[in-house]
Amino acid sequence: MTHNPPPYPPPEQWPLLTGPDCRRCQDPAEVVRVGPTTTLTGTQVNVWHCRACLADWTIPVTHWPVLDGPNCPHCDTTVTCWAAIAPDYLGDLWLCEHGHEFVLTPEGLVIISEDGA
Repeated sequence: MTHNPPPYPPPEQWPLLTGPDCRRCQDPAEVVRVGPTTTLTGTQVNVWHCRACLADWTIPVTHWPVLDGPNCPHCDTTVTCWAAIAPDYLGDLWLCEHGHEFVLTPEGLVIISEDGA
């Protein structure tokens, strides 16, 4: 049986446009995103901080493979996965199996990073 995952993750797992509730005090108003990092085990995570209660926590970064993603503009591989929403470019961030990143806008324009990976 062919596996046909949806092109996007479930909405409840999309990158957040607003911060999550604090896991300790449940106050969403004081939560700020510190940024991405990699744990000692190699897991990519986003770090969050609550300015109200000073709690820190991480949320894993999830990459979503699709069968019909765009080809990589760097190496032309067809093995790509959706990584996140790219709000700076109003498009979607994609990764290829070789680690190249690129953005695909709703108009179909491909924006590549300066260094190519």
